[in-house]
Amino acid sequence: MKVIVVYDDTGRKSEAITDIIGDKGFADVIVKKRRLEEYYQSSIRKIYSDLQWKKVHSAFEYPELVREIELHSEETIRILHCFSNYLISDEEKALLSFKKLDFIKEPYSAKKGKRIAAVLFPDAKSYLFFCKAILSGQKPWDAAKSIKEFFEIDGLVDIGIVGNFVQCVTGNFDSRYFNSLRGNEYTLVKSSSNIKKIKSEYTFYHLLPEDMKYWFVMPFHYQESETEASYTMERLHMTDLAIKWVHGSMDESEFEELLDKYFFFFRSRYSRKCSKEEYERVAKALYIDKVKERITALKRLPEYQKIQTIIEISEETKLDLLVLKYFRLKEKIEAKMDVSYESVIGHGDPCFANALYSKSTKTLKFIDPKGALSEEELWTNPYYDIAKLSHSVCGRYDFFNNALFDIHINDQFLYTLEIPFDPSKYIDIFRRKVEENGFDYLAVRIYEVSLFLSMLPLHIDNPHKVLGFVLNARNILEEIERDV
Repeated sequence: MKVIVVYDDTGRKSEAITDIIGDKGFADVIVKKRRLEEYYQSSIRKIYSDLQWKKVHSAFEYPELVREIELHSEETIRILHCFSNYLISDEEKALLSFKKLDFIKEPYSAKKGKRIAAVLFPDAKSYLFFCKAILSGQKPWDAAKSIKEFFEIDGLVDIGIVGNFVQCVTGNFDSRYFNSLRGNEYTLVKSSSNIKKIKSEYTFYHLLPEDMKYWFVMPFHYQESETEASYTMERLHMTDLAIKWVHGSMDESEFEELLDKYFFFFRSRYSRKCSKEEYERVAKALYIDKVKERITALKRLPEYQKIQTIIEISEETKLDLLVLKYFRLKEKIEAKMDVSYESVIGHGDPCFANALYSKSTKTLKFIDPKGALSEEELWTNPYYDIAKLSHSVCGRYDFFNNALFDIHINDQFLYTLEIPFDPSKYIDIFRRKVEENGFDYLAVRIYEVSLFLSMLPLHIDNPHKVLGFVLNARNILEEIERDV
């Protein structure tokens, strides 16, 4: 028996969901580094390993689909027509329902409440009749309503509902091994065996000046045991900016508005004058010592020996040479900087993944700050937060987090890094905003390089990502060198 699965991605999205993912269909939404279509297909293949998979993007593709189905009209085939706004949330229950395809003698619709999640057809003839209704102008989900027989299906969730969609895509966090998130529709609980980290994140908020708390999601109900600590946060039905960014759903106008909000936050940070010596001590810890310590830590890891061979195939990606180039360009840029000796109360990592944003209300809220156990630990170098934003905007960090990059070897046996997004228009806007707000753009970019170098040992479990960071650092250094 041949099984054909038609994955229907023609459904319209609500305005709120379109705001998050732009023109993409549900099929191409990325969650935890995979497209939703891939999740659905991999689940169905557990019961029908030899299935033929057909995706329909538009109603205009139905004539071609009909021609393909007609080629199988004399065969014993079963067809599952599923709508992409449904996601398999409980595989065992959903697959048990889809196995009904083996036994039906007439079409059945699989209903989730009042809505239809999928339609099961016992043969090509009945499916072609269904397609005929669509070709006459009916929407597929309306044509499905004419099917008399139905059953209730469990194990699916309708992500066409905004709240469900937000909960689905906000599962796309790249937590370290010691973090876990759990919760319900209204709250999230973050817990970790790293008690100091959780406590410092909780304490950070409560140490902030009152008028800076506005920018952060409030943590409450701190709990601590011998083995772990946790705190609770309100679950805001907003997605993090990384999701919008990698789905390409932010135009230049919205991006400029967003940066205005970001730089309003940067200007709102409390600042205090400090001595030249104190400024240089903090800057050295962040941009020199941290890089050296992390590179040393990387080289001590047992996995490094394997990845070293890959990295050092080319002279231009040798780690020690990249680090030397970073320090050389850093000194050159800093020698020309007009430095204001001050410290600020910073978030510590306001990259897109740690920023929740609503376009309709222009609300920007930050999560996962660096943490502080004392008031003194709130203070940092004024450039650090800007560099963290830069590594999302210019460095495309969130594309690495979502595995949306490729590495190739060109005809000169050199590595090339390919990321499916050209940020040049956005970088121009970012550079203008940086300079309008009194920051040195090249200093921001060189400090951004320090972030990619410092992250290398934290991602040693993913050699592809480590090499990607190395190549990205190389590319940024080349950009800076041309600009300098």
